[in-house]
Amino acid sequence: MSPAGERGALNLYAVGIFSVLLAAAAMALLFSMRSERNLFTEGAAKVGKLVTDSPAGGVIEAAKTSLKGTEGQMRTCVIHGKKVISNTDCTDQNKSTKVMVIHDTRGFEAPKKAPEPVNAPTSDKMIDKIIEKQLQ
Repeated sequence: MSPAGERGALNLYAVGIFSVLLAAAAMALLFSMRSERNLFTEGAAKVGKLVTDSPAGGVIEAAKTSLKGTEGQMRTCVIHGKKVISNTDCTDQNKSTKVMVIHDTRGFEAPKKAPEPVNAPTSDKMIDKIIEKQLQ
């Protein structure tokens, strides 16, 4: 049987190793953000690709393609007095069902440049004559 101090030391080593790994992961994240890359999302994308190549991924893709047809349209309707947005709950039998039309937008756009003001005369002719008389 080992003394209690050794068991604590083993836990302390584990905490130290875990802290070093956590700090390394945080540094990798910060460095990847600095170079406008995110290594973690790239890794997740590779893992996601592996998932879609698996048999379960085939089922997911089949579900996505089945929703792309008319069944996948988003609809609004009133069910039990509440407005619902759904592609499955709002059926054609419900009289309040309306198909939602989704439009792609450009997001926020910069305001257009204001029209140039019409150049007003810089001086009045009468004032110019008065000034000329005073200078002579």
